[in-house]
Amino acid sequence: MELRYHSTGDGPPILLIHGGAEDATMLTPQAEALAARGWRAIWYDRRGTGASTRENWPDTGADQHADDAAALLRELGVPPATILGFSSGGVVALALAARHPEMATEVIAWEPAALSMLPDAAQLRAALHTPYEEHLRHHPGDWIGAYHVVLRTLSEGRADLSSPIVKAAEANAEAMLRDDGPLITARTFASGELPAGKVTVAVSEAPDPLHRAIAERIAALTGTRPVTVDGARHHEVYLDAPLILAGFLQHRVPAPERT
Repeated sequence: MELRYHSTGDGPPILLIHGGAEDATMLTPQAEALAARGWRAIWYDRRGTGASTRENWPDTGADQHADDAAALLRELGVPPATILGFSSGGVVALALAARHPEMATEVIAWEPAALSMLPDAAQLRAALHTPYEEHLRHHPGDWIGAYHVVLRTLSEGRADLSSPIVKAAEANAEAMLRDDGPLITARTFASGELPAGKVTVAVSEAPDPLHRAIAERIAALTGTRPVTVDGARHHEVYLDAPLILAGFLQHRVPAPERT
């Protein structure tokens, strides 16, 4: 198994874990913004995505990716690190906290897409999955078309399928539909599974109701509340406004550690 990774900057290490229909190239501006503020940013293509390979994939979803991330940190000799996961990558970050707490100084899950944490998860998942599964039944292998169906379903038909983010994400449509949707977002977390004092769930100023509900349920497991990031206007802020989260992270690390 080979994970394609990148590293830039000096200082405390921070590992970035991309979300569904994303890859490392899409996180480069966020990584560079963090490096400019004193971090050593490390970011990579998850197994099955981008330039990383696909052995035994997809398998156990978030747990498989959490083990991969921990192995990457060990290979680079940089643990423990701050772990920052976005959307479904936030679910992977939480799984890493649960399975490899010694590898993390802090885990920050940005609006984690742990859909199965919600009480009506079965109905929600069916409403999301059925349209794109039907599309694939009629158009086998049309991952991009099925991804567009997902976007239209989530946005109730308002998705801009010509946006730069959507066009970049199309390269990762298969990984999203085979791994993120059915497996990663199905990961649940139990009381006592997440290490106390290490996990922060962060949200935008006006999160989608589903993201808010998931964030509150996960944060409650550690006896905390979700942290609102000032200036973060929407879920994909890490893709189109990297200075927002870079500023947020900069102020979470005491100055003496950044010398």
